[in-house]
Amino acid sequence: MDFRTLAARGGRDVPSASRPLTPPIYQTNVYVFEDMDTVESVWESKKPGFVYGRYGTGNHAMLEDLVAALEGAEAAVACASGMGATTALLFGDEGRRLGIETDFVDATDTGAIVKALRPTTRAVFVEAISNPLLRLVDVPALAPELARRGVDLIVDASMASPAVFRPLEHGATMVMHSLTKFISGHGDVTGGLVAGRAEPMARIRNAMIRAGTNLGPFDAWLATRGARTLAVRMERQSATALALAQGLERLPAVSRVYYPGLASHPQHALAARLMPSLSGAMVSFDLRGGAPAVERFMARARLLEFAPSFGDVATTWTYPARTSHRRVSDEAKAAMGIGAGLVRVSVGLEDAAELLADLEGAVS
Repeated sequence: MDFRTLAARGGRDVPSASRPLTPPIYQTNVYVFEDMDTVESVWESKKPGFVYGRYGTGNHAMLEDLVAALEGAEAAVACASGMGATTALLFGDEGRRLGIETDFVDATDTGAIVKALRPTTRAVFVEAISNPLLRLVDVPALAPELARRGVDLIVDASMASPAVFRPLEHGATMVMHSLTKFISGHGDVTGGLVAGRAEPMARIRNAMIRAGTNLGPFDAWLATRGARTLAVRMERQSATALALAQGLERLPAVSRVYYPGLASHPQHALAARLMPSLSGAMVSFDLRGGAPAVERFMARARLLEFAPSFGDVATTWTYPARTSHRRVSDEAKAAMGIGAGLVRVSVGLEDAAELLADLEGAVS
């Protein structure tokens, strides 16, 4: 195994015939699945298991089971704090009841966003690079239109990271990141961050304190440590992502590749303007065989592991139709362009040639 691949993937498993007396800390933000049946059974709670740090880990489950038993309750939910639990009780699906209304619009169409604005609109929330089709928002064109109307533009740039695209430089009011992803970069942090002008940040900080959604100090330490290597990681990961995207375009089993750095991307010119140096570490592609082809891909892939997150030093892949968009109707997925053969890859730090060989073997 190449040195770079070994460095990215080694040191994760320690076999032991014994078990710890005191439960360990599950310092991971995502779990790996070995087959699609397990994905289905765990996601639908038919088998015990975990998916993603925000959904809970073994440590959350142990605490919830214990307190539920002590209280004589059927179940419990662990949150960041007591105020966080109070917030969770109020805001789950209660936004409309509390007077918060949301409209969904194609964010790649600046005119459609402006047309959808109401006199009561206070903010527009977009993804800098969309999940999972890697579409772009023309932030420099949209920002002044919203500013003239006093509407905030909030950009989730998690799939880009500040190494690839910085929305505030293009007129956005605020930028949001999942620290879980590229900023921490090592699959051991769950957290989030909002950045912007000092005055709104002061209000957001007060809201965070009152809601109890504070990040733990160890996670903050880990995210800071990860951010210090963000530049070099994203340079390498983006270069490998471009190489993989170009290689995937040559494979007969692949009908389409989605990557902003490719000339075939419908918004390639916009991507070149917004992201002139790096095009990011995310690649998506359509397999011609649909769901059965994805099943074969999962069975054949060796280096690429199935994990429903992104931004790690290890290359992972996921199946949007059965993970992030599983609750979306087939008709809505089709309208979005999310087909049964769509695969999303988060490119890590392994050797590019080894990754491409693994992809070629998995899709053949």
